[in-house]
Amino acid sequence: LRLLFLCLIPVTVIAVKEPRTGIDFPKKYKGYALEKLGVRTKGPIKVYAVGQYHDTFLLKMNMGVGTEKMSGALSDALKPRCKNKDAIADFEVLLKSGCPNGVPKGMSLAFDTGRGKLSVSVNDKNIGSIGSKPLSQAFRGIYTDKNAVCKLLPIGDGSEEIDSNIGAFLTPRNFIFAGATVALGYGIGKYFVMQAVE
Repeated sequence: LRLLFLCLIPVTVIAVKEPRTGIDFPKKYKGYALEKLGVRTKGPIKVYAVGQYHDTFLLKMNMGVGTEKMSGALSDALKPRCKNKDAIADFEVLLKSGCPNGVPKGMSLAFDTGRGKLSVSVNDKNIGSIGSKPLSQAFRGIYTDKNAVCKLLPIGDGSEEIDSNIGAFLTPRNFIFAGATVALGYGIGKYFVMQAVE
């Protein structure tokens, strides 16, 4: 006799998987919903995946690259879109300062193009901003204009939604403790699964 206890908890989607790289992007980032996903490639190599959240572009590295190569690539993409050479130079210096040891696989870079400036974060840590509307608009154009370095597709075009642990069946083979504790009459307990075999 096998005793099986199942708990069904409402599904909460917390991430979306970019299909070509398998990289997960949060459903929301700094208050904005994920709108589009894309992949920056160099020939057959998938360098990074990018997600657009309104005015913010979140890059997640699929492979490691050097600081010079990453900053140089983004600066080169800015040059035909922005005439302010000083702002581009400042951007390159800022990015290098935030990634002194390179840009390894798994690192995330966020670029907020709103409010007339370009703000940069590395692994969710703000490293600074450059107050230049032409620069911020040019950066946005890297991923949105007719000559964009990669095509961003609306969410749902091949992307896969990922459930949180709270959104799952609790089974003997895959038991997941719920994040929230509940009152069980005699105190606070956790949802759990037990399997017994006779």
